[in-house]
Amino acid sequence: MGRVERMGLLVAALPGLTALVALLFTWLSVDQSRTELRIAEQGQITNRFTAAINNLGSDSEDVRLGGIYALQRIMLDSARDEPTILSVLSAYVRRHARVPASGFAKEQQEKIKQSLESPVKPTTDVQAVLSVLADRSADHVKQVGLDLRRTDLRGAEVVGWGWGETPKSRAAFRFAIFNGADLRHSTFDGVDLRYAGFYKSNLAAARFDYVDLSGASMEEVDLTNTQIWDANLTRADLNYAKLHGAQLNSAVNLTKATLLTADLTDALLDGANLHNAALIGANLRGASLTYANLHGARLSNVDREALSDEFGWYIDKNGNLAKADLTGADLTNADLRGVDLTEATLVDADLRGAKLAGVKLTGANLDGVRGLPPSLRP
Repeated sequence: MGRVERMGLLVAALPGLTALVALLFTWLSVDQSRTELRIAEQGQITNRFTAAINNLGSDSEDVRLGGIYALQRIMLDSARDEPTILSVLSAYVRRHARVPASGFAKEQQEKIKQSLESPVKPTTDVQAVLSVLADRSADHVKQVGLDLRRTDLRGAEVVGWGWGETPKSRAAFRFAIFNGADLRHSTFDGVDLRYAGFYKSNLAAARFDYVDLSGASMEEVDLTNTQIWDANLTRADLNYAKLHGAQLNSAVNLTKATLLTADLTDALLDGANLHNAALIGANLRGASLTYANLHGARLSNVDREALSDEFGWYIDKNGNLAKADLTGADLTNADLRGVDLTEATLVDADLRGAKLAGVKLTGANLDGVRGLPPSLRP
């Protein structure tokens, strides 16, 4: 190829090369603009965050509310700042709604029984924080355990969805910590509380409807007269819990839950699913368990070594089902050895495959019961 031809090719290629250089320059300029825009946006968010934090410290409740909702807006605009904001809002509740050092405020027993009426409500700003926490989109939620320990949230309302919405929109309180909190008369409706901690908290006369409490730690919790409907408590830890008069009917799922020595006297468990639940030492005297599923449930302390290996200690008493209503209950393969069923109603109950050595059936109504050996019939 001659010199003239090479020069011709170079001249022909110049426009394309020029266009490529121009394109590269434009891309660099756009990238630089984007970087500058991101820096400007982060600066604006920082300024907004600082202003919101200052508002939280105001003596005016209206100004504090403005700060709370400003933080909510920042969460929507900046997912990376959500964990920090959640920590700030949790700390705000712990500061402004603290359980006194002397412990839970005393309340008259007749007040405790009125589950729909609370003598105390959270302040407007504290309730606003709870509403903001409940209003987060499930798609936008970080795995942050909200720290609400030892907070006084009596009469609080945490609602996860509106009418006609699906359980997928449950408010995200997964891994939240409510240990030692006062939640009497509170309402949790449609809330994701999976693996939440409620150790030694007071939930007397509260309402927990359509919640997911699977894997929740509720040891030594006071659930006296509490209403828990259509809830998932699979594998929940309710050991030593007080459930006297609690309503856990209407499709409550307690599959593989542990209720060791729990107080369930006069509790309402009609239709509840207690499949393979551990009720060793639990007191179910006078409880209503009509058509409940107790397949494989354990209420006996006979196997000392197995109990020690599984739960870490030995329960020194059997379950108490005296005067309980077990009409139509599924007790197949349940461990009822030595359990007290004195004056219990077992009409149409299914005891096939159940372990019944030493069971106490004095005065029990056994009409239509299935699976009961002739030696145990009166």
